[in-house]
Amino acid sequence: MSSNYPVVIYGASGYTGRQVAEYLRDYRVPFVAAGRNRARIEEAMRLVPGIEDCTYEIAEVDHDVESLAKLFRGRRVVCNTVGPFARRANTVIEAALKAGIHYLDTAGEQTHVAKVRERWDADFRKAGLLVVPSMAYMYAVSEISARFVMDTEGIDSLDMFMYGVAVPTQNSAESIFDAQMRDKVRYLADNELVEYKDLDVQNVLLPSGAVVTGTHWGGTSNPIWFHGDPRVRNCKMTVAMSNQDLYKRVQELERGYKVQLQWIPEEQLVPLMDKLAADMTPAMPPRESRHVHRTIDWTHGRGNNVAAKCTIYGVGGYLQTACLEAYAATRLARGQVDIAGFRSPCQAFGHRELHAALRAHGLSNMKVERIV
Repeated sequence: MSSNYPVVIYGASGYTGRQVAEYLRDYRVPFVAAGRNRARIEEAMRLVPGIEDCTYEIAEVDHDVESLAKLFRGRRVVCNTVGPFARRANTVIEAALKAGIHYLDTAGEQTHVAKVRERWDADFRKAGLLVVPSMAYMYAVSEISARFVMDTEGIDSLDMFMYGVAVPTQNSAESIFDAQMRDKVRYLADNELVEYKDLDVQNVLLPSGAVVTGTHWGGTSNPIWFHGDPRVRNCKMTVAMSNQDLYKRVQELERGYKVQLQWIPEEQLVPLMDKLAADMTPAMPPRESRHVHRTIDWTHGRGNNVAAKCTIYGVGGYLQTACLEAYAATRLARGQVDIAGFRSPCQAFGHRELHAALRAHGLSNMKVERIV
């Protein structure tokens, strides 16, 4: 296989992977579409708009460190879209480090993000490489809104919200079930990560004035990003979806988990949870429509006597994910990033730059308000 393909999309046969391919095509970056099944990758690539104008190769590869490292050698970056990441990402991260390339993934699981920082930060810093989880709509866009709010000096507390019209993929549902039911998730309070005692269901007032139900949705990545930032004392995020029935089912599952499921052995529990996720959402949803699948991310920032708010209106959570992945991979492929180690999306690539990439593709627009 040629080494003239600087980006690897691992999980290219999946819903997110094939959309990353579409945006890499738009950036004119050659890539390797990789996964465990060549036939499925070939089928997925045929569905990519403009595929006839793509420069890419297909690689079938086993999910183990040696096989992946062999594929990664000579590349610049891997975009890992294979979840649930808490179960599968470490193999890919280790392979990227061994091969000497940067690592991006689309994970939203808070516990995974925290463990990546703990386990891999020092090694990637030493190697001069980046390891960036959550390079995705969840939760890079909410981080962008928070970073714009923090441009106001004196802001030390972030109340963050997300509302989306979306259909989670099966892997996304598996990840959320892992995070909400089995992991200890936290928010940032007075510079400490504090564990949620329950699911923390609450009402969310949308910018339109409508009220919907939201939860901590596995804690999100943002408390991890801002933990240790000397400017931020408090950070908490609430996520709401247009499909409000989803929250009823999650609450029912939480009750069932506390009463019955948590006592089931791990080797039996994981397949059962995955079956519940499969029953809740399709493995391969239809491609998003900009006229239907819309998002809002907003952060209210507060200090002693200052306050600011940033609201980002977007379309297509998975479209935004693919655009962010492709933009970041393009910069890394072209050697335009000179920092290393564990970083958040905005720390690695800049909040203004990431939002500019989304805006340039017609995927978002933003309003920043200085309140006092």
